[in-house]
Amino acid sequence: MSLDITRSGFGGKIGNIKSGAIELDMSEVIRNMGILTNQIMPAKIRKGLMAAGNRLMIDAVTSTPTVPIKRPGYGGTWSEGKGYGDVWTASERRAGELRASGALFVDGIKKRTTMHYGEFATGKYQPEFYGGTPIPKNSHEACIVFNAPYAAEQHEEWPNKTEPTAGTNYLGGKLSENAMKYIRMVVDEIQL
Repeated sequence: MSLDITRSGFGGKIGNIKSGAIELDMSEVIRNMGILTNQIMPAKIRKGLMAAGNRLMIDAVTSTPTVPIKRPGYGGTWSEGKGYGDVWTASERRAGELRASGALFVDGIKKRTTMHYGEFATGKYQPEFYGGTPIPKNSHEACIVFNAPYAAEQHEEWPNKTEPTAGTNYLGGKLSENAMKYIRMVVDEIQL
């Protein structure tokens, strides 16, 4: 920023400006404030939301209670075979589909997934598009989704899990327990 003092002085007139007047050119300040407001700060906010959202999503699958990975009978069944012993018949469901269905959206754009956390998961429930509410202009949000059709039921209604580390409220519980940590991550990114 350069300070442009074009007219100053005492006594007499300079152009149409009375003596003693100062004219400041603030166009560069205004332009830089526009860049800060419309480009720099939104990028910093999105970066902070991505860091905090990713941490929350990872906490959901790695910290107890975790996102469930399997239930009894998951993956297939054993049946009596003819001549060679019992036979394993694999089912269509794979252990870990719920865990592998996690996705982080920042301002409606998919940024991260939990696909590599699913045991034998195919990732068939991975969301492709943001399905949340419209994001108002000049507003920012991070949205974490576990997209398997039974995710809400696992989260809230089935307290008994076959995996000892899994449990209900695997996402909301982490958010309430670690809210200050996630907020701090956003604040650290926003600081100029």
